[in-house]
Amino acid sequence: MKSFFTLLFIFSSFIILGQNDTLPEVQVEASKINSPSKTYKIIEIPINNSGNLSAVLKKNSSLYLKSYGIGSLTSVSIRGANASQTQLVWNGFTINSPTLGQNDLAISSVSLVDNVALHLGASSLVNSSGGLGGAIQLTNKADFKKGVNLFVSKEMGSFGIDNTLLKVKIGNEKWQSFSGISKKHADNDFKYRDFLKNEPAIVRQQNSKSDQIEFSQNVYYNHSTKHQLSLKSNFVASQRYLPSIMGVKTRGQHQEDKALKSMLDWSYKSTNYFQQMAVGYFYDYLNYIDTASAIDSKVSTNSIKYYYKGKYYITDDIQLKGSVNVSKIEAKSTGFDSDKNQFRNAIFLEYQQSIKEKLSYTLAFRKEIITNISTPVIPSVAFKWNKWKRSSVFASAAKNYRTPTFNDLYWNPGGNIDLLPEDGLISELGFENKNKLIDFEITAYYSLINNWIQWLPSDKGYWQPQNIKKVESKGIELSLAKTLNLKKVKLKIKSNYNLVLSTNKSTTVNNDASLGKQLIYVPKNVANIHLDLTYKKVSLNYFQTYNGSVFIDASNKTYMPYFAPASLNLNWQLTKNKAKNTTNLGVKIENLYNEEYQIMANRPMPGRYFMIVLKIESKR
Repeated sequence: MKSFFTLLFIFSSFIILGQNDTLPEVQVEASKINSPSKTYKIIEIPINNSGNLSAVLKKNSSLYLKSYGIGSLTSVSIRGANASQTQLVWNGFTINSPTLGQNDLAISSVSLVDNVALHLGASSLVNSSGGLGGAIQLTNKADFKKGVNLFVSKEMGSFGIDNTLLKVKIGNEKWQSFSGISKKHADNDFKYRDFLKNEPAIVRQQNSKSDQIEFSQNVYYNHSTKHQLSLKSNFVASQRYLPSIMGVKTRGQHQEDKALKSMLDWSYKSTNYFQQMAVGYFYDYLNYIDTASAIDSKVSTNSIKYYYKGKYYITDDIQLKGSVNVSKIEAKSTGFDSDKNQFRNAIFLEYQQSIKEKLSYTLAFRKEIITNISTPVIPSVAFKWNKWKRSSVFASAAKNYRTPTFNDLYWNPGGNIDLLPEDGLISELGFENKNKLIDFEITAYYSLINNWIQWLPSDKGYWQPQNIKKVESKGIELSLAKTLNLKKVKLKIKSNYNLVLSTNKSTTVNNDASLGKQLIYVPKNVANIHLDLTYKKVSLNYFQTYNGSVFIDASNKTYMPYFAPASLNLNWQLTKNKAKNTTNLGVKIENLYNEEYQIMANRPMPGRYFMIVLKIESKR
């Protein structure tokens, strides 16, 4: 694998340095065609050479992230939906695990991608169904700037944290190559108070080391002013030891993950038409071992996926967008009685029109054909009204559904081939205003999901998934942003708030204690505030979160209290502002007030810890 990336890098660099032609870039259109129309709500997430995806989302949105600790499993809840109801999209391809239905954000790095966008509600349908809460889109693109760009960062800190990142971009107006490698390590052996012992004591977390390495290689070629070809690949491997819960002796649990993402795409652009064709190969492997219970569980999936997407401008104000997706998925697991296969094909059509630059609306339809699963046609509609100069009103609504995972259908024992897809209505209504005083946005959302899948004990003596619930989620998202220039000091303030009321409205289980109650691990209130102060070459960043209490039992009788950890970052630029070679030295303090808290029950989080960060960038 290392030899492949090395040879590809040398080959692409040799070709690039020999090119001198001047061509305009068309990659911007390629990223747009994989995104919803401008009538839907989309949140662009700044990356800034950050680490894992969960950290970026936490600091730039009001999403609730469920984590078992540093380097451990991390999932996301969007608008009251669970982790498997969030779609993760990489360059137009959905990459959720076919067996688990979700992705571990702890090993989903953003340091080797160019853009991250959060698509909420109906906007997730442009790439696939299943995003009942929304979708997270990761995109790579070329800028076709001539020169060589080298970026290196080193991060070291408490609990054995040791992270290294190297990125090299070489190109000109016709060719571009991007190569990156990321290596992360953490002993994660912090101390915590174990209050489950007969006599609460300060203990050190054991069996919690994690290691991860990631490679990425992308090559882009502008054949002419109309044609572009690109090859993108990413490989990540991680080894994590999994600590037991409080009060339980370590069981020697550990997990190995491997994931390969690769694709080849061609795009064509004319005056009023854009099209893109892509084929991708995806491989996932997971090996979970529990030595105390003699468990050695292995699962691997191989997927070949293809899409064709086109956009046609009928007039300057009217455009048509369409796509065809074809994929074949193969899964092997020690939990299945045989290898499993699934074909997923889809057609998507979208019509968008703008009326006098004041009103834009979108109508769209998606139809999927999936092996042994009946699926409906799912429509969506959205509009955006720019009634005022700096303000607008937007709204959207859609039907959506999520099909059962391979584990839901085929796990032995417990799989249920009679499961129905989760389906329901998702909608939102919002207002945004951007002026010199403040940027302000408020969105009210509502969803009603039928056939909610849940694993429950069965009369057969084992757990089995069933369609048992109808879940209603409603709430309000609020965002405020302000920039102040005070002589030589620049101050940016941004705050997010999310009210989530997610309740079980009906159930097929007799005497179900969850009826009418808030879903477990869904806080009603999530908020944060981000302060960024810059003076000459020094910047100070303060980030404060608030996560409301969560219920941890279906009857809402047991809960975990709120937690509100803060972080403080100090960065000093050691070189001139406009220098070609820049060096930055930073200090990070996480959990600034040394708060004792848990996100998941009996899973302690670290107290205050420190990191030193060195970043060097060279442009030629």
